Amino acid sequence: MMKNPFWCPIRSVNKWLIIPFVLICVSSFGQERSTTYFYSFNEQIPLAYLRVQVDGGSFMDFTDLTGKLEYLKKEIPENASIIISGYGINDTLLSIKEIWNLDTIFLKTKEFELPEVAVNSSKLSELKIGDSKAEGWQAAKPIGLIGAAEEEFYRYTIRIKIPKKKQLYLEEIKFYVSDILEEKVDVSIRILFPNNGLQLKPGRNNSIQDFVELLQGNKVIEVAKPGWMQVNFDESVGIPEGVKDLFIVFDLLEKEPKSKFALADQRVSKNIDLGFYITGGEIGVFHPDKFHPAVELTFLKE
Repeated sequence: MMKNPFWCPIRSVNKWLIIPFVLICVSSFGQERSTTYFYSFNEQIPLAYLRVQVDGGSFMDFTDLTGKLEYLKKEIPENASIIISGYGINDTLLSIKEIWNLDTIFLKTKEFELPEVAVNSSKLSELKIGDSKAEGWQAAKPIGLIGAAEEEFYRYTIRIKIPKKKQLYLEEIKFYVSDILEEKVDVSIRILFPNNGLQLKPGRNNSIQDFVELLQGNKVIEVAKPGWMQVNFDESVGIPEGVKDLFIVFDLLEKEPKSKFALADQRVSKNIDLGFYITGGEIGVFHPDKFHPAVELTFLKE
């Protein structure tokens, strides 16, 4: 039987092709992508702009408008715990294995009822907290956590003391972005207030579960340049009776703090204090601090 003259070269070539093929397979395994969708348990709607972060690790990303999170499996250790936070949910801790085993995660959203707003401009007057005309200092760098690594994910938090009034309606928020901003960034703005009976003390860590969302939907704005930014609402937002404190949380929708987003200090200390929101669901206000973030809130009052 005659040997095929082409068999030996082909066999030799195939032997050498096996090595890069195996390397490609190994590489592909390392690059395996995983996709998980996050939905609300009650309404069955996608949860957008949730922050999904490895507890004590470097991985962090956000869900998109469809509630989808897509990532490389190799980015997350197999024994990792995942902290999920964002508008309308209590901060939730899950293992990565739970997430890998499910295509869709359903999270219970907060239930709350806010008073309906009926604004009669002829009977209401303006009340401002903060002063957008006041001079202030520029920030030299974004705020970070004491002792944290330089790449630590941060979110500005501001406590506003609310004066005792019969009824207040939030009309507008202004905040001053410092000149160190290097590139545009999307910012998710959340406004929270503590449950009735919760006593806020400087330096105390309070659970996010004891706070209520004031806004009835995500408020995401694009910050493209330094200076005063203005946030308006579709309609006036009623402040529930008895609320003494509002917390404004600026959550940057970026995987790493490359935008250099920072708030200036407007030197207006009355009723404006620097707060904190720690990954894992702890929120509060610092002990009296020299830094008072440059914000101005406009209310209508009866």
